[in-house]
Amino acid sequence: MAERAKTGATIRPMPMRGPTELQQLQKRTSHQKLLDATYSAFAELSYPATTIDDIVGRAQVNRSTFYRHFDSKFAVAKALFSHFWPRLFAEYDRLQGSEPDAAAIDRWIDELVEFYRANKPLMVTLGQIPALEPEGARWEEDVRRGIIARLGTRIAAFRKASAPGEATPDTEVRARMCMMVFETGVYHQSFMDDSPERDAIRRYTIAEFLRFIREGAD
Repeated sequence: MAERAKTGATIRPMPMRGPTELQQLQKRTSHQKLLDATYSAFAELSYPATTIDDIVGRAQVNRSTFYRHFDSKFAVAKALFSHFWPRLFAEYDRLQGSEPDAAAIDRWIDELVEFYRANKPLMVTLGQIPALEPEGARWEEDVRRGIIARLGTRIAAFRKASAPGEATPDTEVRARMCMMVFETGVYHQSFMDDSPERDAIRRYTIAEFLRFIREGAD
């Protein structure tokens, strides 16, 4: 101590080192590989049948790498869907006008059917998660509320069901029930071509959507 005081030498703390650029790149690469592998597993095996071992095997990483990024299968599914929601929301933005008629809704359903079919693994998975995960139903409901709010920027009935100061428990429930009927109808149109009830379900889906728009605006 005396010698250091005499010479004026000081001991400097070692600088804290963060992840290197290579380590950050490897982390991003592993994250994307896990997302890609998850999509592949869901597409081939379904959400219920997919295990973490299936995901890490397809991603060619070990389980410890998986758990550095996600704590469960549901967590990686949510991350996968976080990239999908903007695309789904964009499809709901296709319905233009404050008072769409039956023909406009019919054309919109055709566009949604094309989108559902192009993204079948994710749309099927979205229908499976709520019944299988404790937080799945709330997660799905949050997305549905987001869609209702977007529709509310143009359509009065949905605005009254989502806008602060206007929404009531009754209007919120009616909007959610309307959208559940609508989503079920579009799903049926997308993946059940051979159903004898297909045309009747389409007519009912359009009629219920129109009824909510007209009655909910009063």
